[in-house]
Amino acid sequence: MPRKTNGNGTPSRRKKAVASIVEPPPGQFVPEVRKSAKKRDLDEEIRCRAYEIYLERHGVAGDEHQDWLLAEREVRERRQQGYSV
Repeated sequence: MPRKTNGNGTPSRRKKAVASIVEPPPGQFVPEVRKSAKKRDLDEEIRCRAYEIYLERHGVAGDEHQDWLLAEREVRERRQQGYSV
């Protein structure tokens, strides 16, 4: 298969797409970034607590959905009281 040329007979070279990270100016508040980071932290904390509940049952299979709901309730209550892990 012939190579593509750039019009003057020389092979064309494609530039690789580079994702650029745009940082806000110092002191500028970016709520979307902070919300997503807080959401990840909350999900991770709930996930860890749900796993602890599973271990408290000695690893016996149970209702994972109920474990998650219980863990979510506990974590949210603890956060409302100002405690965090």
